Amino acid sequence: MHYSTWFENPNNKLKIILLAFVILLLPFLILSFFVFPTTDDYCHALGVIDMGYWGYQEHYWKTWSGRYIGTMISATQPLSYGSYLGYKIAPIILISFYAHAMWVFVKALTVNKLLTWQTALITFLLMFVLIAELPIVSGYFYWYTGYYYTLADIATLYLFAYLFRNYNTLSTKHTALISLSVIILVGTNEYTLVWLVALSGALFLFGSIAKKKLQFSSLIIFLVALAFGVLSITAPGNGVRAESGLYPTPLKFNLVYSIQHSLITGVLNFSKMAPTLCILALVLIPFAAQLYHKKEKNEFRFLSVHPIVSLIIFFGCIFLTYFPTYWSIAAPPNLRGQCVITFWTLIGFSYNVFVITFWTIEKYNSKVITHFGLGGWVIALYFFTIYSSNFNYRSAWSDIITGRAARFYTEMEARTKQVYQTKDHSVYVPKLKNIPYSILIITEAPDPAWGSVEYNNGCAEWYFKKKFFLK
Repeated sequence: MHYSTWFENPNNKLKIILLAFVILLLPFLILSFFVFPTTDDYCHALGVIDMGYWGYQEHYWKTWSGRYIGTMISATQPLSYGSYLGYKIAPIILISFYAHAMWVFVKALTVNKLLTWQTALITFLLMFVLIAELPIVSGYFYWYTGYYYTLADIATLYLFAYLFRNYNTLSTKHTALISLSVIILVGTNEYTLVWLVALSGALFLFGSIAKKKLQFSSLIIFLVALAFGVLSITAPGNGVRAESGLYPTPLKFNLVYSIQHSLITGVLNFSKMAPTLCILALVLIPFAAQLYHKKEKNEFRFLSVHPIVSLIIFFGCIFLTYFPTYWSIAAPPNLRGQCVITFWTLIGFSYNVFVITFWTIEKYNSKVITHFGLGGWVIALYFFTIYSSNFNYRSAWSDIITGRAARFYTEMEARTKQVYQTKDHSVYVPKLKNIPYSILIITEAPDPAWGSVEYNNGCAEWYFKKKFFLK
């Protein structure tokens, strides 16, 4: 009886969730101390050093990418300023902001109507599922050059939180701030671009149909997203990259192939996440039901959409996210891009759970459960089994406990010191003995850290202005 009373106390529940949150994020924060610049980090750092910050922007705009904000992020390489410490501090800040952004998003989605421990639980589970389902943790949290993917997702959470809070009374100020945010986010990466253009267009179209009146605020947001999306896609650098010979397949720009494989890949990747998402839904549904019964007039209007429309938009966006990649290079998104798609899938799915729950209760006056009961322990056990078996969590703890991450960092420090001290143009560097999967992107190159050893035109070789050989 005493145990039951203690556990039912909201403050004690919050303490348990906070402890679980610490355990969840702790290994990834610890791993941050062993991060070292790798592969493209050296190229971008050298580009800024040689061309200057804005010269670098112009160069990449013309020769490689239309990510006008993404290249601004990549150009902040700590190595450009001779700092290796920055690569350790950056992921700590990134992960911390991610958790905060998710908290802010959940509070806005639930209109602050849940108890603190309930908001914390939803936030924890969304972060838990996100990390568990990421196809590559190293490229999402620890690779500085790829931060324009991760930062875009963090900023998206803040944007949606702002939209939800002000949805009922979108003023000129709100529209302007949202439009500015969209301009920034559209310029980070192609996947965020597609989702924001599609969602803002759907918001305008279906909002206008539902109210039988043009929604000028959402129209402005959509036109801004579309205009800057076109600007990014049509950047000269994208054309140069597409025709560079890096993607020689004749299947590029093949409409049938692109549609077919976008559908197949979308279905396959969603099906991989489906089991965990369905269990997550079992947690979200009771909370959504509680919120429905607590809502007041004109609250949760951002959930007032028919489930069929919402689901069509959701799955349509997933398909559209894959299409540009198959159309331009006839290949699926890289793992870092898939991380962004994973993020959007998680957020979109969670949103739809709330939409469907609200609609079901209102349409059919259904009695949806609002408490977990014994089922809550079964769900908790399921998530515990995921934590103990999931590769992302196991590899993170393994790299720490076995000392693999620390040894990798020691090796990289020794290699770098050797290169600086060697006066010859050719340097024979020791082959890596420790490869931590959690913080190092594994490639087909002989050396996954520098990725250029014994290859011509490698980024690390460019940066150090020396030729490397493995020994």
